[in-house]
Amino acid sequence: MRKNSFTVFGQGFVGTNISIFLKKRKCKVFIPKKGKYIFKKNLHNVIYCIGNQNWLKDPKVTYDANLGLVREIIFNNKFDSFTLLSTTRLYFANKEGKTSEDDPININSNNKNFLYNSLKIAAENLCLTLNNKNIKVIRMSNLFGDNFTNQAYLLPTWIRNSIKNKKIDLYINKNSTKDFIYVNDAFDVLLKIIKKGKHRLYNVASGKNIELFKILKEIKKITNCKINYTNSSNIVKEPKINIKRIVNEFNFKPRNNLIDLLNHLIINYKK
Repeated sequence: MRKNSFTVFGQGFVGTNISIFLKKRKCKVFIPKKGKYIFKKNLHNVIYCIGNQNWLKDPKVTYDANLGLVREIIFNNKFDSFTLLSTTRLYFANKEGKTSEDDPININSNNKNFLYNSLKIAAENLCLTLNNKNIKVIRMSNLFGDNFTNQAYLLPTWIRNSIKNKKIDLYINKNSTKDFIYVNDAFDVLLKIIKKGKHRLYNVASGKNIELFKILKEIKKITNCKINYTNSSNIVKEPKINIKRIVNEFNFKPRNNLIDLLNHLIINYKK
């Protein structure tokens, strides 16, 4: 296995940050052009992070990004390892405390909002069914970092709105909670998993949830923006992610805290 040669499929927030991370560590990185997925050469260590969450408006694109292209790349290319980046969002319908890699995932096929999760599960199952120990799946929690110009997720949207519009509108209850992990912390353990992980499925998260109002309070302090709380009764409390596997195997401990890095993220976005 050529340990320092990678192919990164996906040029969004995650793919961009992974490519930058790898290059800073003197790794050779090949980033295929969009729409090209089959190659004659060895792709060495493939990291798949193509994704699409717009399942209600465009189910086909969502299918291709989260499942269809996974099949196409795995079965039509030569590689040393293949790592599918999945999501801890899969645990949303699980009961509290049922978020380890060995816990079953709850899916409601009658609910159209489960399409994204269903596709992710199918892609994971495909990877883990193949008899190749170098094909692995990593469920990432909410990543934060730089290079999020077009990212439509919660935190980047808040930062953009705090600067451009001088206000943030919150449409869920302020006591809602999420798990956030800094990209470099996540990718550091990602590399260790690819190179010497003993298992084929891992959770990568901070293991701690933070209330949204604490994040908003800090953004307001830095940008002097207005926070419009709608007092929604819709509380979204993501289940606490079990990270014992990466703690025990790699002595993992996040080095970066979201609140502490908000000023850095906002300054870099302004630049």
